[in-house]
Amino acid sequence: MMTQQYADLIIPVALAGTYTYLIPPAMRGEVRRGSLVTVPFGQSRSTTGLVVMLHDTPPEGFTPREISELFADEASIHERLADFILWVADYYMAYPGEVMKAAIPSADDLPGRGTAKRRGSRKKAYAGEVIMPAQLSPVQEKAYDRIKELYREHDVVLFHGVTSSGKTELYIHMMQEQLASGRQVLYMLPEIALTTQIIERLKRHFGDGIGVFHSRLTPAARRDVWSSVQSGALRAVLGVRSSLFLPFTDLGLIIVDEEHDSSYKQYDPAPRYHARDAAMMLSRIHGGRTLLGSATPSLESYHNATAGRYGLAELMTRHGEVLMPEMIIADTRFPAGKGKSPSHFSRRLLDAITEALVNGEQVILFQNRRGFSPYLMCPDCGWVPGCSNCSVSYTYHKSLGRLVCHYCGKSVRLPSLCPECASETLTTRGFGTERIEEEIRLLFPSATVSRMDQDTTRKRTASASILSDFAEGKTDILIGTQMISKGLDFERLTVVGILDADTMMHFPDFRAFERSFQLMEQVSGRAGRRTRRGRVIIQTADPNHIILRQVLKHDYKAMCATQLEERSLFGYPPFTKIIRIFIRHRDPEELDTSSARLAAELRRHLAGHVLGPEFPAVRQVQKWYIKTIMVKIGSTLSPARVKEVIRRAVEDELRMPRSGLLRIHADVDPQ
Repeated sequence: MMTQQYADLIIPVALAGTYTYLIPPAMRGEVRRGSLVTVPFGQSRSTTGLVVMLHDTPPEGFTPREISELFADEASIHERLADFILWVADYYMAYPGEVMKAAIPSADDLPGRGTAKRRGSRKKAYAGEVIMPAQLSPVQEKAYDRIKELYREHDVVLFHGVTSSGKTELYIHMMQEQLASGRQVLYMLPEIALTTQIIERLKRHFGDGIGVFHSRLTPAARRDVWSSVQSGALRAVLGVRSSLFLPFTDLGLIIVDEEHDSSYKQYDPAPRYHARDAAMMLSRIHGGRTLLGSATPSLESYHNATAGRYGLAELMTRHGEVLMPEMIIADTRFPAGKGKSPSHFSRRLLDAITEALVNGEQVILFQNRRGFSPYLMCPDCGWVPGCSNCSVSYTYHKSLGRLVCHYCGKSVRLPSLCPECASETLTTRGFGTERIEEEIRLLFPSATVSRMDQDTTRKRTASASILSDFAEGKTDILIGTQMISKGLDFERLTVVGILDADTMMHFPDFRAFERSFQLMEQVSGRAGRRTRRGRVIIQTADPNHIILRQVLKHDYKAMCATQLEERSLFGYPPFTKIIRIFIRHRDPEELDTSSARLAAELRRHLAGHVLGPEFPAVRQVQKWYIKTIMVKIGSTLSPARVKEVIRRAVEDELRMPRSGLLRIHADVDPQ
C-alpha cells in the first residue's frame, strides 16, 4: 500500500499555526515547498494555501481534507520566500496567514490564473539610450573598494555617506557587479515619491532590466513585476518595503537607501515588520549581502557597525568638492532686526528667500505638519473642537473649509460660533503647510509656489508631477513635510527653511532628538550643489539646544555619542529590544481590567522588564480606547522566551469572559 503524503499549509487568515491537507495521488511529486494550492476551508468555501512542509505523518485526531487544485509552476514561489514568510511571522509575532496576504497576490492576480490570464502586460519599454555608469571619483572609488573588502568578513555593511556625496552612483556600480554575476538585486527606498527621480536615473544604466514596485502601481503593473521576478526575467527591482515579498530566486544584494527612515516600519495592518531588519534576514536566506546607506544612520545601525557586527564604510566629502550648506539659527523669541515680519517667518529667512528668487534660484520650506492650522480655539472660553471618534483635536483645512481628524479621517464643517459660549471669534493656533503656502503666495506674488504633503499627493501621479516641475525649474518655492527631506537632488536649490524645529525636538519620544537631527540634516542636505553653497535657516525658540549645536556643525558622531550614552543609561535600544503590546476595547473600564490583568501576568514571568499599562499620547482612535504595555528585553533575557510568554499571556487574556470586543497585538521593535 502506498504511503499517504501530507502538506502543511499557511492559509491567508489571522489564525495561528499551519493546516494539514492530504496530497491526492495525482499530485504526488508535483506539490513542493513553495507551491500554491486551492483547498477547502471552513464550511462552504475554498481558499489559497501556501505549502511550507511535506511529510508522511498523518495528523492525530482528525482526517485531513484533500488539496483541490495545484497552481501552475509560474504561480508558485521559491522556497526561500516561504522561509522568509515564516521568519517574519515568528520574529514580528504575526500570524503566518497575515504575512502570506502581504506577500502573495490574490489568486486572480497570479500568473496564469483568473483575470491575470486574460490581461496582457502593460509594461512600457524604456525608450532612452542605455549608458554605462559614470566613473567613480577617487574618494568614491576608495569607499567602493572598502565596501567590497568588508564583505569578506560581513554580510551587512553600513555605508555612511554625507548628503550629496554620490552614494547613488556607488550603488549603481555595485548593482552592475551583481547583475554581471547573474544574481538579482533589490534597491529599496522608504517613500514612493523618491522612486520618481531615481528610477529614471537607473533606467539610463539598466534600461528595461530594472522594474519598480510599490502600492500606487496598477494591479496589472504589480502583477507584471511579480511574475517577471518569479521567472527570473527581471533581475533588478527598485521598491519600497513591500518589495521584500517579491518572489526572488537568487538575491545577491539588497540596498537599503536612507536606512534610518521610519517609513521602513510597517504599522497597520499586520505584519508590523521593519523592512531594514527584514531585508538583512532575506539577504541571508539567499546567501546574499545587504548594504545600508544613509547620511544620518539610525543609532541601532551605527552602534552595530562600530561594535563590529556590521562593516562600516564612510564617505565624508560631497561629490565635486561641493561645500556643506551654511547653517543659520533664527531665534523666534525676539524680532530678528528692524521692521515687521509675519509671525511664521523670521527676517533672515525672508531675506534669504528674496535673494534666492532674485538670483533665479529655488527654495524649499519644511514644516512637518500638514493642514492650515493644528487646531481652533475659542479665545473667550478656551473650547477646542475635537474628534468624537479619537482623543485629538481637529486640524483645520482652509481649502476644504472643514475640520479634519488626521487619525480616522472624519471631517466636520467649520463652526461659526463657539458651542460653549457662543463667541464669534474662533481663532486658529499653530500653522501647517497649507497656511505656509497661503502666506508665501501673499509675500512673493510673482513666485511659482507648490506644496507637497499627504493632501496634495493623493493622486497616483501627483508626487512625480510636483517633483518634476521643481527639478525642471518650473517651481520657485516648494513647501512640504518630510516627503521633501529625503534623497532628492535639485541643481538650483540654494535655500532651505526649517520653520519649526522646536516641535520636532520636544516630541515626547526617546527617539525625538535622533529624529530631529536626522530630519534637519537630511533636509539641509538638499541645499547647495555644484555652483553655489547652500544656506539653511532653522527657526527655533530654543537656539542653545544641544541638537541644534550638533546640526550646525553637521556633527553626526557627537549626536550619536550623546544619545547612545542616554540610551544606555535608561535602557533603550540599541542596548535593549522593545516589544510594545497594544490593548484596545470599546469600553474604557473593560480596557482597564484587561490591561491590568495582562500586565500582572507578564510581570509574574518577566519581573522588572514590564512597564505599564498606560494610555498612549492618543488614547482613543476610531472609538477604540487604547492602552500599551512595554516589555524591555535586555541581555539577560531570551527574546524567544519573552515572545512565548507574551503569546501565552495574550491567548489566556483573549479567552477570558467579558462584554464586547477586546483586541490585542504586539509590535516588535516599535519605532
